[in-house]
Amino acid sequence: MLTRLKSALDPYILALLGVVVLASLLPVRGEVARLADGLANAGIVLLFFLHGAKLSREALYESVLAPSAAISHSYETWTAVCNDGRSVTGMLISRTPQEVVIRGADAVDVTIPAREVEDLVKQPVSLMPADLAATLTADELVHVVAWMETLRSTQ
Repeated sequence: MLTRLKSALDPYILALLGVVVLASLLPVRGEVARLADGLANAGIVLLFFLHGAKLSREALYESVLAPSAAISHSYETWTAVCNDGRSVTGMLISRTPQEVVIRGADAVDVTIPAREVEDLVKQPVSLMPADLAATLTADELVHVVAWMETLRSTQ
């Protein structure tokens, strides 16, 4: 039973959940917090890169340089506006008559009772950081895209 469950779970989601649990158990402060924030952003970017491994080389460059230019259906950003004034933004995981589940950029799912959702709005921008290319040299960008292309053979 455990083996069947283990094989059914997506390893990337399990890794994200592991990081969230680790971060909950071992919170960081000060200079280490800045490093942890950078690692969290890198993890989100990696998730998008792994999804992008199915794309052509040109589309891979486009997804890094302009992540909001073409957003895959399963990675669209949504904002749930609640009737108490708060809003939750992330990927829409599920929507039923009872609840709406949004996964934030921190990979944490937020479940909101449907009766509390005033509006659900699809956003025109990607969760992937728009300024990612600014943090890479041209050589690093070439290497990242080349690495993403190698992922095709493993999927």
